[in-house]
Amino acid sequence: MKMKKVNILVFFLLVCSMSLSAQKFPLKLGLRVAPSLDWMNPSTKDYSFDGIKPGISIGLIGDIYFAERYAFSTGFDFAFLNGKLSYRDSILLPADSKLHNGTINRKYNFIYLQIPITIKMKTKVFGMFAFYGQIGFGTGFRLKATATDIFQPDGGGAVTQLDYNLDQETSFIRESFIIGLGTELHIDQSSRIILGLNYSNSLNSVLTGVNFKSGQEIKSMLNYIEVNMGFLF
Repeated sequence: MKMKKVNILVFFLLVCSMSLSAQKFPLKLGLRVAPSLDWMNPSTKDYSFDGIKPGISIGLIGDIYFAERYAFSTGFDFAFLNGKLSYRDSILLPADSKLHNGTINRKYNFIYLQIPITIKMKTKVFGMFAFYGQIGFGTGFRLKATATDIFQPDGGGAVTQLDYNLDQETSFIRESFIIGLGTELHIDQSSRIILGLNYSNSLNSVLTGVNFKSGQEIKSMLNYIEVNMGFLF
């Protein structure tokens, strides 16, 4: 009976301690939208960067404070990322079922469920503004990958457009390094508007296929810069 009373007292003290800690260093939840500029950085021979594509991420934010101005920032995003590569390959055209050599300009479209984990470091509040920096890592789980090819055969033949599902030729996981800077506008004691700039750099190739003509494995990073806009409650 005595032990039971001790356990109840310890439980009560823990609950009180957690409650006081939560009041001092709160959990902040919110929503965010982040338009981005995306590009692919290939490492396979004869593959080249072919331009920047727009993308967007939409999701939830969770800032878990472990000190007054330091937090673990996490959440999850649905990230719609894109890229373009140019390379030479051999393909079968549906018109004649023959193998043709030529140049391909491929547009990639990826959808990821992304979970970032970063450390967020903030300044004191100046008037209504506080400034922050954050650094950490992200893990993206591929939900869908597609591509649109513009194929120009050697010898000046007709240009052909082809569409593909690339789930079997892309990595299921995209690991990334994340760094960002921004500001928080304090509307009141709890509500804040976020505006920042983040850079996400792939740590692994998002492609896993093989070039039919050369037999090389296809490797490319997928990187982006985003404007991070959000609201914390």
